Amino acid sequence: MKRIRWGIVGLGNIAHKFASDLQLVGGCELIAVASSDRSRAQLFAHKFGAEQVYDSYASFFEQATVDVVYIASLHPFHLELSLAAMESGKAVLCEKPLALNSSQVENLIAKSQSNEVFLMEALWTRFNPTFEQMLLWIDQNALGKLRYIQASFSFNGLDRDEDSRLFDLKKGGGSLLDIGIYPLFLAYQVLGMPSDIKASVQLSTTGADEQLAFILTYDHALAVLYSSFAHNEDMNATIAGEKGEIYMESRWHETPNIELVQGDQKEIKSFEFNGKGYSYEIHEVNDCLRLGKIQSPKWNHQSSKDLTSLMDSIRKQLGIRYPQE
Repeated sequence: MKRIRWGIVGLGNIAHKFASDLQLVGGCELIAVASSDRSRAQLFAHKFGAEQVYDSYASFFEQATVDVVYIASLHPFHLELSLAAMESGKAVLCEKPLALNSSQVENLIAKSQSNEVFLMEALWTRFNPTFEQMLLWIDQNALGKLRYIQASFSFNGLDRDEDSRLFDLKKGGGSLLDIGIYPLFLAYQVLGMPSDIKASVQLSTTGADEQLAFILTYDHALAVLYSSFAHNEDMNATIAGEKGEIYMESRWHETPNIELVQGDQKEIKSFEFNGKGYSYEIHEVNDCLRLGKIQSPKWNHQSSKDLTSLMDSIRKQLGIRYPQE
């Protein structure tokens, strides 16, 4: 079995979580890391056993002996760094959102296809066993005709400064791209593309979406979704059909517990995650690379295009634009 060599670009909090889980996955290893801050890169490399350290992204892409790069930078840099990685022949797992808008996503997908190199958006929830169980029950028609989805993602970030990545539009700030993408992804994964979207927003003083509610309309179904930096919340999710319901407890996007209710009958499944849960998307990338694929069958290029177009539609409706646009 080919051993997959990983590199990481952007060494913030999520990169630490990812690298911890990478150590739990067999058949792969962290080889190289890059940050604009060399001391940060050295500390990260020492903690996780990476041999190669770079304080220049250009040098990393030219010299690092890796098969795939995990890009964990701020949203606005996803396009530039992912393109540079693919131009150097390296596969890419890029943190969500894949890019700021549909035009950028299409640019990335075109590069993946022209260079025949793997590209995937790191929506790690898609690959965890709880989510797989939810999809299995739906495929088995346990819910019957689907009618309703409710999901939210919220935490209190009001103690952050205005130049925080949460609120600074230059950094891709706003709840939609950071956390609203999760409930939107759930609705898309289960129900597909809606026929209509209605959104309402409370803006921060910077113009970023601080609170966002949106309703997606489908043929005989509705999805009621919410994201916010204004408060903490018990983040549950419900998927309901005419024959039953699925309940995912807090925090639904990473919970190991899921319940199926059909009238008086209940079935509860609990999974013991390997690490924090990033290991499952790592396995998926490793498998795809060994098979020579340029996209995952579970979360493919079209999925990322569709999800980004939904976020574009919501932002257009609310008049939210990023300076890079």
